[in-house]
Amino acid sequence: MFFSFGALTAAFLYSLGYLELKASMHHGATSKRVTIFSNYAMALWSLPLVFLAFFFPTHPNSQAAAAACAAGLCLFLGRICTVEALAKADLSISAPLLGTKSVLVAIFSILLLHTPIGWKLMTAAVLTVAGLALLQTGPDHNKHHRRSAVGWAMGASILFALVDVLTQGYARTSGVAFYQPMMFVVLAAMTPLLGKAPPTPPAAKKELLLGSTIIGFQAPLVIMLIGFFGEATLINILYASRTIWSVIVDAAKGEGNAREYWSARLGGAALLLTAIILAVLK
Repeated sequence: MFFSFGALTAAFLYSLGYLELKASMHHGATSKRVTIFSNYAMALWSLPLVFLAFFFPTHPNSQAAAAACAAGLCLFLGRICTVEALAKADLSISAPLLGTKSVLVAIFSILLLHTPIGWKLMTAAVLTVAGLALLQTGPDHNKHHRRSAVGWAMGASILFALVDVLTQGYARTSGVAFYQPMMFVVLAAMTPLLGKAPPTPPAAKKELLLGSTIIGFQAPLVIMLIGFFGEATLINILYASRTIWSVIVDAAKGEGNAREYWSARLGGAALLLTAIILAVLK
């Protein structure tokens, strides 16, 4: 199925894109500069979707417009959290942590909607805790940064979960050609609020441009798949494979401690992936 291939492709591109962005940070690019470049790249990749209106019907309405604006705001704040998490820890730590959004959605449904707790969700919660513990393995002198990365990643997970819920609820009814470009235009319009960033060092320009281009493509791809097919649960499961890819790619080409601690982090990512599958299939 097309959306299955698309979600798996996006997961792999996610790991490659953020590896390049992490490399640009190692070479002097600031987290603000990375956020700015990747935000604009997402908007540029999304704007051509307006032409889909010639082939697929759109149903613009005020509720969908408000939802798109809210999703754009959540995405803007979530992007800040994502890049900060990436700046604080290796890709093999920060990227799998961002996958906890699916588990958080399930937990929120219990806390806010009083959804019954089944054995799958209880198991997912235990596996999540165990997976997070393994993901944080690394040198003692960097422990504070790893814990900080957890906080930023959790914030991003909450915000991105809201983006998925809004997209699931409104993109299909109003049309992807209406909803998605508006959402990413809001993201681009809010980006100047970050303020000026220091110039990118020459050594970091290639990684920054390549990483932003890849991330800018894969993020709208996931939103488009949810908007077109509405299979948010299955798409999230397939997209969660980024937890594994991020550890593998970082261990192979990363510049941090991923290679040294790859076995523990891969085990943590595998536990987290299992937790995500159990949570979304509850």
